[in-house]
Amino acid sequence: MLYLLLEWYVIVPALLVLLYWYGTRNFSHWKKHGIKHIPPVFFFGNIRKRVLFQQSFHELQKELYFSFPEERIAGVYEGRRPTLMVRDPELIRLIMVRDFDHFVDRPTLRFRHRASVTNMLISLQGAQWKGVRATLTPTFTSGKIKAMSLLVKEVGKQMSTFLNNEIDKPEGCEMEMKDFFGRFTLDVIASCAFGVQCDSLQTPDAEFATFAGKFNDVPIYERLMIFCILLFCPQLARFFPLSFMNRKVLSFLESVVRDTKEQRIKNGIRRNDFLQLMIDALEAEKKQNQAVLNEDIVVAQSILFLLAGFETSSTVLAFTAYELALNPEIQSKVREEVFKILEKHNGECTYEAVNEMEYLDMVVHESMRKHPPVARMDRLCTKEYIVPDTTLKLQRDSSVTIPVMGLHYDPLYYPDPDRFDPMRFATEEKAKRSPYVYLPFGAGPRNCIGARFALTSTKMALVYLLQDFQVKPCSKTEIPYSYSRYSMLLKAEKGIWLNVNRLVG
Repeated sequence: MLYLLLEWYVIVPALLVLLYWYGTRNFSHWKKHGIKHIPPVFFFGNIRKRVLFQQSFHELQKELYFSFPEERIAGVYEGRRPTLMVRDPELIRLIMVRDFDHFVDRPTLRFRHRASVTNMLISLQGAQWKGVRATLTPTFTSGKIKAMSLLVKEVGKQMSTFLNNEIDKPEGCEMEMKDFFGRFTLDVIASCAFGVQCDSLQTPDAEFATFAGKFNDVPIYERLMIFCILLFCPQLARFFPLSFMNRKVLSFLESVVRDTKEQRIKNGIRRNDFLQLMIDALEAEKKQNQAVLNEDIVVAQSILFLLAGFETSSTVLAFTAYELALNPEIQSKVREEVFKILEKHNGECTYEAVNEMEYLDMVVHESMRKHPPVARMDRLCTKEYIVPDTTLKLQRDSSVTIPVMGLHYDPLYYPDPDRFDPMRFATEEKAKRSPYVYLPFGAGPRNCIGARFALTSTKMALVYLLQDFQVKPCSKTEIPYSYSRYSMLLKAEKGIWLNVNRLVG
């Protein structure tokens, strides 16, 4: 009895005090360094509404950015972890480009991942990242992207056929655009990354489409565990077999890549796709006795190419269609350019043709400005760094975040930022502002390696859509749309519904 009383009145309070001390001991960090910040709350820091799913990730990043007007840097607490938010374009340039050797790595949670995750380019660090990045870069040259664009072209034709078959009424049909473009993008990436012809537009229940479409299906309890570890004890992550991606999907995709690779080598099959470029690079390294790539790394990059490309490209396409539907005069103008350029190329949607479509390019970039798939970029300080023109000294393993969503909506750089205006990306307008206030693909040596391929495939999809069809708002179109509070990437809570109809005349 005495022991129970001792436990309740001494041990338990002592443990609670210890827990509170551990959870708040970093909360004086930014005050001690003289950096403006928002007073943090126990366990949550400054992100309580996000952790409790009361606010979307994009809305949080925008809110935090505008909480510090005119500050070049600001302090944020994510749980108990202090993170430096960099708001100044020149400081962003220094961190992402000039002083990149101090910020080589991205912060990652070191869960007990399978090899297909730990070997992804976004997860690799230091010298290993540098070696794999250098090996992969030649696979995204203009010539290689042009070759893969032939595969995109075939999927574009399938998309047109699907829409012609689907639209069976004069008034068109209502479609959820994220799902529609998700299937198009899945077919493109499956073909370009895996050499798999899944035709998910016609057969959405096909095995590959069914598995790949569920990569983001993670049980809610697992998401909550990840949040708790991230906020309170990230150093314990290595003891937990958790993942931001569905493990069954990863296992399926691993087997597809390995089987496809073995079949090609065994039967001497070659294709103009990403997997073939990886196989060739691996074979070349073996002949030169180099040791940068191995089969696990090849498998990991193929899966990354699918998952990253599938999610972000379909998001860009869906929101571009949304803006074109809400701005019919812009839709008409870009369609006129499409007709004009295609006529010069015998009606063929080629790599060269889409690269001549300047206004289409401006439309896509303005869409990514207003609807960036990724709300922020993160870097990890890899060696001590004094932030220029300040007395702040960042220690190794300090976290730095670049608030993409905030920068893209700052009226200082983009007047009337809620207005969709492709002319912001005319050559003379871009010259008036820093390139570091527009970061849909990041910047510097650690930018998105597949950016040019993503832009090419996205613009080709829009060409196939606009040359035969038009998009308009429908009864289900939400204006403005609500952000999903459960997704890290950009997602509309109720989807992007539009009416798709054949062009008249």
